[in-house]
Amino acid sequence: MSSLISYVENLRERPEHVRRRAAFWWSFGFTAIVLLFWLASFSFTGNAIQKSASNVAQSVSGPGESLVAGVGTLANDVWSSIAGPKKFSYSEVQVSPGKN
Repeated sequence: MSSLISYVENLRERPEHVRRRAAFWWSFGFTAIVLLFWLASFSFTGNAIQKSASNVAQSVSGPGESLVAGVGTLANDVWSSIAGPKKFSYSEVQVSPGKN
């Protein structure tokens, strides 16, 4: 942890273009990690659709797979709520001439 603090302190003394470059690469790296977890969740999403959440939790072998399976299940739930089948109900209305 002290290594990270010393890195940040050292970075503060650098010129602005060096700080901006470091900020870019740190944010790029963090985004790449999130993207990898997101892409890995697609391999579990197909299985998670057929299994309930408890079955998914029992079928994973470690915390990493559990995290990815949970993200896959969440992604599936969000996707089905956005692009899932739309339910419409139709009813007939009869109009007949007469008094109001």
